[in-house]
Order: sequence, then C-alpha cells, then structure tokens
Amino acid sequence: MAEVTLENVTKVFPGDVVAVSDVTLHIADKELLVLVGPSGCGKSTTLRMVAGLEELTRGTIRIGERIVNDVPPKDRDIAMVFQNYALYPHMTVYKNMAFGLKLRKYPRAEIEERVNQAAVLLGIQDLLDRKPKALSGGQRQRVALGRAIVRQPAAFLFDEPLSNLDAKLRVEMRAELSKLHRRLGTTMIYVTHDQVEAMTLGDRIAVMNDGIIQQLAEPLQLYDRPINQFVAGFLGTPPMNFMSGRVEEDAGKILFNEGSAKIELPSRVRQAMGAVSGREAVFGVRPEDISIGDGSAVIRAKVNVLEPLGDEMIVYLSTDYHDLICKAPSHQQVAVDDLVGLNFNIDKAHLFDPESGKNVSLTQPGQSQA
Repeated sequence: MAEVTLENVTKVFPGDVVAVSDVTLHIADKELLVLVGPSGCGKSTTLRMVAGLEELTRGTIRIGERIVNDVPPKDRDIAMVFQNYALYPHMTVYKNMAFGLKLRKYPRAEIEERVNQAAVLLGIQDLLDRKPKALSGGQRQRVALGRAIVRQPAAFLFDEPLSNLDAKLRVEMRAELSKLHRRLGTTMIYVTHDQVEAMTLGDRIAVMNDGIIQQLAEPLQLYDRPINQFVAGFLGTPPMNFMSGRVEEDAGKILFNEGSAKIELPSRVRQAMGAVSGREAVFGVRPEDISIGDGSAVIRAKVNVLEPLGDEMIVYLSTDYHDLICKAPSHQQVAVDDLVGLNFNIDKAHLFDPESGKNVSLTQPGQSQA
C-alpha cells in the first residue's frame, strides 16, 4: 500500500501534441481516485505514465517515497488491469493468475495460496481449470482482476476495465469493484470515460479535458458545485441544461433574461458576481431541478419528446430560444406538443461566464488542484 503523487507531469508527443499538461495529483494511501473525461482528454496517458508504459516529458511521479520516473514497469510495485483483459488464451485461469508470480520465482506453495485466495475473493474458484475462451466477459474480467490481486501490489491501475461488458454486467462489476476496494484497502487509480462509473466508484474524481485537470473533488461536490461549464455539462445524466442570455436588475431583483422569459436569481449571485446588470451569462440547471408546473410558471415551453423510464420520464422541451430536458414523475399528465409551464429550483442553478466557462455564481467553488 502506498501513496501515489504526480508533480507537474506533462506529456508531449511528436508534433508538439500536448496530451497531458502540468498535472499535479496526490492519491492518498487506500484511496480510490477516478480519472474521468472524454476520449482524448489525457486520462489514459496519465495512467500509463504512472505505470511506466509511457515516458514523461516533464515532471515527477512518486509511488510511496520513491521517485519512479526511470523505474521499469515491472519494478514499480503496481498492477494494471486493462480494457481487453490481456489473458493468455492457451493458459487455464489458474495459470493466467499464477504467471506473474512464477516469473518472479515465488515458491509454488505461496503461488497456490495466493491464487486460491484471490479466486475465492472473486468467486471464480470453480473456473480455475478453464481457459479464457470458455468464460463470459464478466468472468474474464474477474480473472484479470485476480491476476492483479495475487501480485499484492502497492497500487492498482485500472484502464477502462468495464467498457467491454454489457450494461447489466457493468453495473454488477461496479459493485464488485467497490467491495473489492474496501476488502483489499489498497490504493487504486481508475480511468473511465463513463461519468456514472466515476460518480459511483470514486472517493474523489479528477475531471480532465484537453490534458488538464479541470476539477478534483468528491463526487457530490463536483455535481453540486462544478467549477466550470465543462464539468457541469460532463457530469450528470441527462446533462445539465444551458441557456445563454443576459443578467439584468429590476426593482432590486436580479434576473436572467433567456430571451422569452426572465428568471429571478438568488441574492448570492450579486455576492459572487458583483456588478451584474447587462452582463452576458450562461444559465445552467439540471434536469431534476426543472419541474412542469401550472400557469404561474416562470417560463413556457413546448413538449417535443417523452422517454418513459419506469418511475420517471425524461421530457424534451423547447422555448422560443432554447432546448431543455427535465425529469418528471411517470404519472405527470403531459403529452407531446403540449405547451407547459416550467419552474426552476433556483437554489440549485448556476451562472457561467460565456468566454471562460468559469462558474461565476459560486463564492467558494470546488477546488481544481490536488
């Protein structure tokens, strides 16, 4: 078990392509940190640099107290679990799990003990004599996990390990990974593009874009207090709604004018923004913070599409100027082409600067540094 620290880590590929830019992170001992972001944001490159599979251009990586910049992958005391499992097809499950220990000349009795313990932990003790082709995707992923566990490393590195599984198995394996982390009590760094995985697995989440960590915080802080428009829009299913417009003041009230209606904003906006009248802004509100109301609602919208999801439904709407998505109870009396009123939970709304993307409605936003 060990802490993992990245200090000003940068990776530049040929052609001056900056994949990772000045990343500083501290992953505490026994913590599960998730790196999340869209494809090409630099998260896998960051993980591969920690593993030693990619050289740093600049910066320092420590595992425990040891700087590992020039340490070969096999000597870094880490174990990596890949997206494609990387199992040897001609070997049994037992031999796949034992292979790394045999290379390191562990005694046969210790290898057998470690493999059997890991197999019981993962519920694959009845599969040890099978070969990978006789296993399901979920079973293969468990074998890949088992091969990492028997190493008893200082840290586990996961590179999108669930992306090849179907939706049901992904949910099951997320729960298994969470339990596994609690049982092993080992430092883990987990890379994914799936924000649901990030929110459910991570002790903390680092949201990346364009090789930069946009925000690092606990899951609920990221969700409730996004530091910028990218983080706000990336986390959440369906994503946050954004409306461009102008902030106005009228009779002591602060209003957001989206074009067809004016939405009153809380007084905290003045505290955070200072002089606000006439300022261009982007209003952000999550689908669950929009409700379909009556004639007294602040804004009118047309219903375009309904998506029933059992206990709730997703409602796609449009005003004269913007498209919106809200979550509504499944029993809500609404139909396509209806003209409905919308109310907003203003206390949960945000304002963003249209140029920088910064959340200007928070006086103390979540931190973006490690």
